[in-house]
Amino acid sequence: MPLSLSSAALVLEPGSVPYRPDPDCAIFERDLLVRFGIQRDEERLRQGANVGFTELAEAVIEKLPFRLASPDLLVFAFGLPDMIALKHVAQRVGYLLGGGSHCFAVSEQGLRAPFTALRVADAFARSGRCRTLALVVCEQNTFAYPDPFVEENKVPNSAALLYFDDTGRYEFAGTRMAHRDTPLRTLLRSVATDPVTGPDPDSTLLVAGSWASSDDLADTGWPVHRAAAGPYCTGVWLELARHHQEWAEAYRSVVLCDTDPRTGQSQVAVLRRRPAAPTPRRAP
Repeated sequence: MPLSLSSAALVLEPGSVPYRPDPDCAIFERDLLVRFGIQRDEERLRQGANVGFTELAEAVIEKLPFRLASPDLLVFAFGLPDMIALKHVAQRVGYLLGGGSHCFAVSEQGLRAPFTALRVADAFARSGRCRTLALVVCEQNTFAYPDPFVEENKVPNSAALLYFDDTGRYEFAGTRMAHRDTPLRTLLRSVATDPVTGPDPDSTLLVAGSWASSDDLADTGWPVHRAAAGPYCTGVWLELARHHQEWAEAYRSVVLCDTDPRTGQSQVAVLRRRPAAPTPRRAP
């Protein structure tokens, strides 16, 4: 059975924490950055929010409306690196959720990472290897070096946790990526006409990240919900976590989409409302 979205939580700009020097990490980062002609600037860390993936993951787990214990699969997705490069946060999150999950991270894909994570999780589910999934999408903004993209766009600290099982309202139908420089409208048209994974043509909400072209979105004719400016890869997932229950009452399909400003590649994922279970017949 396809994975379906059962519950969700989010955190956005949870506040700052004091800087905690880490000599081992400092040596690692200095040796890594110098190869690219970049000097490690510890003062940036002292002035930053210092809310890394661990803090964001802990905060978003606490926001869940119930205690989540050892989902079959845990996938940690991010488009920008963590504050401390030596940490392996997926294992830490797995421990916080009971320690019984198969877990891994998806990275180095920009804002495609959460879309890829869902596709991989869906393959696990269809092969019978998982019935429950915790997808954690994170990004943070404290670095020991300048990152013009993060600074110019005021990328906030944020995280979304999306819990899928076989009882949720929206089930994952599929995801698709456009080739570089293919317009988002072309990708959306191909998704809309797909007889297997396409959304409901008469009841669909288009949820778009802030990087998606308004002209491409208008071409579909679907109502559009735009994510707020600022988040890089968490934008549409924050909106899904915030609104999925109310959307399930109003729309039979939700299409998540965005275009990566760094690569020009667009990505789409489709969620469809699960068919209602048949009403049992009463014996005469």
